[in-house]
Amino acid sequence: MAALFSSLAFRLLLQLLVLAILPNPFTIFASKPLGFSIDLIHRDSSLSPLCDPSSSLTQRAEQAALRSMLHSSQIASWFANYTSMISSPVTPGLGEFLMKLSLGTPPRLNWAIMDTGSDLIWTMCRPCVPCFGKTKSMFDPLQSSTYKNQRCSTSFCTILPQYGCTTNQLCEFRYSYGDKSTVEGILASETLLFDDGAGTVKLPGIVFGCVHNEGAPNPALLEVPGLVGLGGGPPSLVNQIGSFIDKEFAYCLPPYGNENNSMGQLKFGEDSEFSGKQEVQETPMAPGGSQGTYYVLNLTDISVGDNRLNIQFGGAQTNALLGDARSIIIDSGTALTYLAKDVYDQVANAVANAINHERFYPPKQDYQCYHFENNGDPYEGLPEMTFHFANADWKLPPSNIFWMVESGITERFPIFGNVAQQNMHVKYDLGKGLLSFAPAECIQG
Repeated sequence: MAALFSSLAFRLLLQLLVLAILPNPFTIFASKPLGFSIDLIHRDSSLSPLCDPSSSLTQRAEQAALRSMLHSSQIASWFANYTSMISSPVTPGLGEFLMKLSLGTPPRLNWAIMDTGSDLIWTMCRPCVPCFGKTKSMFDPLQSSTYKNQRCSTSFCTILPQYGCTTNQLCEFRYSYGDKSTVEGILASETLLFDDGAGTVKLPGIVFGCVHNEGAPNPALLEVPGLVGLGGGPPSLVNQIGSFIDKEFAYCLPPYGNENNSMGQLKFGEDSEFSGKQEVQETPMAPGGSQGTYYVLNLTDISVGDNRLNIQFGGAQTNALLGDARSIIIDSGTALTYLAKDVYDQVANAVANAINHERFYPPKQDYQCYHFENNGDPYEGLPEMTFHFANADWKLPPSNIFWMVESGITERFPIFGNVAQQNMHVKYDLGKGLLSFAPAECIQG
């Protein structure tokens, strides 16, 4: 009996060892290329931890516009000074879309901001001094069996804008943001897990920043203590898992202010492909910034309704910062679309000629505003607009251009914002340097 029990125990142990060694069917090692999708939640959705249920749609739109102005100013400032600045261009609390991820072994669920204008993945970690907010809910490296610190000699460390070495030769990093906030910590690697609805996608050995110190924190970090960088630079999630997803990802953003709080999706690898029914267009995409963080498109012209404007691109500042006066950054973290002043003036005049409504002039003089009746279809009588990129025409319905509080296109550093991209399947192919897009119904759930 004892021998039989011993034999059964040995077989059981052997089977458990085999199961532990065999790759999980949803791990990154399971197939190549890998395809998976993650839900995206707008920060103002009732599903979001940042939601303020007492605010109206107009108030939320005004706050989004304010975040857009800050966001675009920081990007412009970073481009203007990138040769001397050692900072990240994006304030973490200004992100518009959130995602969930789990970190470590055993996994711990966290919220994070999705950002195509950043590279580094990071989260708040214990111990964190001085830190403000929910320190008990922060990731604790000591509780994870797969956490591993990165040494300061590694390539991931040396490519960071600002790094140093601890006495133990660990990689120490510091990011300074445009709102004067800072995060500091240790670069490490860890297992990331995403729920794609069909199972858990497991990504081992992902390099990320474990933040142990924050200064002048943004209030959003109290509820969303992390960021997932999807930029074009080496530390981004897209590049770290690039060989498994063919360096392809896509997103589909739902309409702003949708009443049923539906979610969009972030898609990687095979999941980023278009359905056969979609009319897909593609345009060349170039890297922008000293580390290729930003995705830059070539804007050749703009139409307002059927009126093609034959835009004269004379922007010396845009040319100096992006290398071409026709360049424009496509960004998921900025709500509004911004144009260089000389381009904006030409578009604003065409829009004014196309709209038969009384115009008014708010304190924010860079917005073009009109009075509308507070009933019926708010977009009735408003023109469509087409952004003509190299080899592709991106048509925008009025809902992707105008907001109930102000125009969604203003004059600043040129950025193609996320309101313009709503209800569009947008695919980034970093390997081929192409951005593809097609109209889509982006509401999920």
